[in-house]
Amino acid sequence: MIFDFSIDRGGTFTDIYCEVSTVPPTVHIMKLLSVDPQNYDDAPTEGIRRLVSELTGKKIERGSKIPTG
Repeated sequence: MIFDFSIDRGGTFTDIYCEVSTVPPTVHIMKLLSVDPQNYDDAPTEGIRRLVSELTGKKIERGSKIPTG
């Protein structure tokens, strides 16, 4: 599975667009608060972590490295 991410970090929200190379390809969109220190340090990284975890079915703990293989 290959993930292609596009991220737009704004003042209030961070939009994360993810295209996954399945057959047929699928698109997933997530919106997070750009700043939410009680829940995550960095919105783009958190969005990628959540999407990869959800789409692969493998739990990725917050703060751990996101597998790139």
